[in-house]
Amino acid sequence: MSRRRDLESSEWFHIVHKGADGQDIFSAVSHRTVFEEFMADAFERSGIELHAYAWMTNHVHKLVRVPHGGLPEAMRRLGMRYASVYNGWTDRSGPLFTARYFSEPITSDAQLAQTARYIHRNPLPIVGAAGLVGYRWSSLGALCDRRPAPPWLATGLVTDGFDADSYERYVLTPQPSDRRGRGALPPLTPTGCADIERAVAAVTGRPIDDLRSLNGKVSDDARTLVITLAVEFRVGTSTDLAQRYGLSELRSVRRIARRGRVRAAESTTFAGLRDRVLEHLDRSASSTPIVVPPALGTGDHAGPRCPGQGGLRWAG
Repeated sequence: MSRRRDLESSEWFHIVHKGADGQDIFSAVSHRTVFEEFMADAFERSGIELHAYAWMTNHVHKLVRVPHGGLPEAMRRLGMRYASVYNGWTDRSGPLFTARYFSEPITSDAQLAQTARYIHRNPLPIVGAAGLVGYRWSSLGALCDRRPAPPWLATGLVTDGFDADSYERYVLTPQPSDRRGRGALPPLTPTGCADIERAVAAVTGRPIDDLRSLNGKVSDDARTLVITLAVEFRVGTSTDLAQRYGLSELRSVRRIARRGRVRAAESTTFAGLRDRVLEHLDRSASSTPIVVPPALGTGDHAGPRCPGQGGLRWAG
């Protein structure tokens, strides 16, 4: 374990802050810029270091080190200040963020590396593999020396043991966990509604048209799973999914996805169905080549490489 990282004291955390009921927290480019300014101020006041991040549309990810405490106060200050100006911009009222933010302590180098990788892969369903390092609202581009790092981003520790090229490949190279379990990483090959429907139809024997039935109800595990995976893989907006699956209200999409997550945790039958569908998706993806940005410099890496991480392979 690197002596420069004091991981045993749980000073490191993966933070996820979501919009209340899944609502968007950014509606314009300027909103993310202001959020960054407020975050930098709140973290500086508490001595918090930001080592990796990704700003999505309805949630944000942060990898932070908190050497002196003060994380709850900093998060509260950031949330209240940003919500106040965002509500003014959008003429809305009420809470913008969920009441509680997700905070997972990090206690090993392996967990730190996987958490940063997970954060940096979050935009994959939006921009695909070729656009990941160029995604403006993530720290990946800065850590891979593709653009200047903002002054409030701590660099060096997340990429310790990599050069810029090999770290990019570490993030892009698929791993078996990329579609698995709670907090699973986004798949390198973007998944669409049609892919999910075909996989569920193949596993259950149900006609695809039946899974898209426009009766406005979800009365069986197959349809529940289709909608749950569509939300988890972020293959469309709530409006898109409600229209595709005949749901009269946007909140029905989020309600069904929550029901599916509960079913997966409580029902071995539903969890087994989910696993078989994910396996089918993985097999389908295995025949599709990954498209990634060209390697920097020559084809071979002169810098250090983590054990077991060779060149890019097929998805799946």
